[in-house]
Amino acid sequence: MKNEIDFMLLLNNSLLKTEYLILLIFLFFSIFLTIIIIGASYFLAKQNPESEKLSAYECGFEAHEDTRHTFDIKFCVIAILFLLFDLEIMFLVPWCVCISKLDLLAYWSMIDFVIELSVGFFYIWYVKALDWN
Repeated sequence: MKNEIDFMLLLNNSLLKTEYLILLIFLFFSIFLTIIIIGASYFLAKQNPESEKLSAYECGFEAHEDTRHTFDIKFCVIAILFLLFDLEIMFLVPWCVCISKLDLLAYWSMIDFVIELSVGFFYIWYVKALDWN
């Protein structure tokens, strides 16, 4: 009898009931809302493609082509290089903001980072990875 009472008290005051019940409610609500939004957009939107929508994109690809169509890898290379150098440049912003408060090790570590970034950029330039020809 005492074990049953202890179990009921534990169940009523459990971490699951007090802390995670709200998260479970939010999870069910978000799934329900997602289903409603996707369903409403599917049934309420007009599926009326125009000739402008079906024309070639800015990059020159047709909107609907065969899946076995060869894809120029230069688009992926340029995108990856852009992301790589864009993220590396983002490391320079906090360094420039607090450069006066840095110690000598942090300063020279960042100088090393800039040198490595420059070497990578000149290597890409040397192998002509950015050329379209």
